[in-house]
Amino acid sequence: MALIENAKGRRVGQSPSGYTRLFGITALGNLMSRVQGAVISSGNELEDMIWERVAHPIADLDEFLTTTLHSEEDKMYVATKAQVKKCKTINSKYEPDFIAFHPKTRHCYIVEVKDGDTFDTKKSAGEHTTLQNFNYDISQSLPYSTSIHMCCFNSPTREEAWHGLKKKFTLQELLTGRELGTLFGYDYDEIVEVRTSDQQGNLDYFVRAILAIDNIRNMIIKRLKS
Repeated sequence: MALIENAKGRRVGQSPSGYTRLFGITALGNLMSRVQGAVISSGNELEDMIWERVAHPIADLDEFLTTTLHSEEDKMYVATKAQVKKCKTINSKYEPDFIAFHPKTRHCYIVEVKDGDTFDTKKSAGEHTTLQNFNYDISQSLPYSTSIHMCCFNSPTREEAWHGLKKKFTLQELLTGRELGTLFGYDYDEIVEVRTSDQQGNLDYFVRAILAIDNIRNMIIKRLKS
């Protein structure tokens, strides 16, 4: 999990953050901004952790698509958003987090991964449209059948993710983090264990930062004494 201590918050000289306006305390607003930054960084970190653990990563996507035209391999090969962006075989302005190919069944999985599991209606619909657009762009140029998938990594069930995404995806288009692990060949529980190991450090830092703000520390002391 990303560390709050390493996150970038509101820069000096910027207008007050929404958190500062909410609480009326600049130091607290800046701390909450760093918390938000850590949450955002955790999503990027999650993609990196998955990529580091996939069973069969693709080294060069163009080469893979050329050399596996007639392959019958029963393996799932995975490529990243960065590889899709550089690929000359794929032409699309959209880039999902991952695309995975199963040569034996000639199927391509188009996958977006989210650390969170609750989104507003507009965001959910936009994510679905983006994946559909990418699917349309590549389905004409690749000798693979295709399907789009949203993975809500921390959702225990597809049904929970379905509600969190305001029912803009079908259940067949959704994956849990554990299901994606089965598909990509990584250990879901190991990733969760690594990520949760930073929780205590984040909690300790947050408490220390809160107590370092004089007026909040005084408020806490007053409350404890009452």
